Amino acid sequence: MTKLGFSLRSKLTISYIFIVVTVVGLISLMANISVQNKFQDFVIHKQNKQTQEILEQISLSYDENLDWDTNYIGIVGMNALQNGLIIKVENNNNQSIWSANEHNHGLCQDMITNMWSNMNQYSGKWEGRYQEKVYPIISKGETIGTLTTGFVGPYYFTDEELIFIEALNHLFIGIGIGSLVLAFGLGILMSYRISKPLNKAANKAALLSQGKYKEKLTDASNTKEISILMNTINNLSDALEHKEQLRKQLTQDVAHELRTPLTSVQGTMEAMLDGIWEVDKERLTSCYDEIMRIKRLIGSIEDLSKVENENALLHKENFDLSNLLIRLLNNFESELAEKDISVDYDRRSVYLNADQDKMSQVFNNLISNAIKYSDKGGKIQIHISDSHKKVEIRVKDIGKGISQEDLPHIFERFYRADKSRNRNTGGIGIGLTITKTIIEAHEGTIDVESKLGEGTEFIIILQR
Repeated sequence: MTKLGFSLRSKLTISYIFIVVTVVGLISLMANISVQNKFQDFVIHKQNKQTQEILEQISLSYDENLDWDTNYIGIVGMNALQNGLIIKVENNNNQSIWSANEHNHGLCQDMITNMWSNMNQYSGKWEGRYQEKVYPIISKGETIGTLTTGFVGPYYFTDEELIFIEALNHLFIGIGIGSLVLAFGLGILMSYRISKPLNKAANKAALLSQGKYKEKLTDASNTKEISILMNTINNLSDALEHKEQLRKQLTQDVAHELRTPLTSVQGTMEAMLDGIWEVDKERLTSCYDEIMRIKRLIGSIEDLSKVENENALLHKENFDLSNLLIRLLNNFESELAEKDISVDYDRRSVYLNADQDKMSQVFNNLISNAIKYSDKGGKIQIHISDSHKKVEIRVKDIGKGISQEDLPHIFERFYRADKSRNRNTGGIGIGLTITKTIIEAHEGTIDVESKLGEGTEFIIILQR
């Protein structure tokens, strides 16, 4: 079991980490791509804005009387060069006013080389090239010349911008590593919390297979499915324990029921064989009665086996339920008269589509029980109500009743509230089991209400 639990924890941990790493990785990748795209747009926008500022500054350096202020243009050009722009200013006659290449060609080449190196180091897929753009220089609404800007494009990053991007990438990597560590810790914790109750449930299931039912699963779980599983196993344990008790009780009951008649027959036969008793009709009749008791016991067990067989077929027909009940009550006429029990039944025709023989067995069991557990001078009430969809039959007595402790178990096989098993109050406790099985085979329901000393009422609902 430990190996199974460890394997489960490992699988849960690995699965959890894989999911978290995948999600964090995808988020980091998408965020990184989005940030880079936004940053590239920002750089291009910054270059365009810088070009517009240079145009405005150069237009201010022109004076109608003094012509161009080359010193001021030189300052603007060197500042632009520091920001990665190589500029050249020409007048309307295409004569050069100031050129960065002419002013400091070496610095321009170094700047371009540095840009290529930085961008190739930043991305092996960068496809930049040196390009130039020409803009008109306008002063007071008139074109006074042209500005040519040379740069490595469509975009490039300065040293400061590359440092920022590198720091951002390190941040994403740090988040990824931190998420991995956190996921690993949480994965171990969560897998332990999930696998621990499952491991206990597996151990409990193994104990159930060995017939050990006493130990219960007591650990609470916040996971709904695991909580349901643990409750189900506990309920299964209780049910199996109860079934085991019934099985042991059945063994004792069947042994008791068989031993008594067999002992009686054996004693009588031995006495007759030894010549102690004469072989006469009375003693043979006594042996015959005991043999019939054994036969009825075996027949009851066979009946239960038949009705619990899922392959048993129902032979349904449309019949008058009232005629069936009257016939059964006539069969019990002597028992009713012996205990002076009256029957309150308002006869009226109610037709039902069902297996008449099996329904006869159902009401035979219910009426028989009502007579057995009714006191002398009691009453049995039978009431039928019907609609176009269902038929409800109630069979009620005002006899001894059933305790609340026994009430939930009376439909179980071999269960009897009367632990003494008095011959006057029934057999081995399968009559109601057969009754419920037949009703459920007809897709109906049967319930019971009872109080000690007040009687018992069975309620059957059948679909029409």
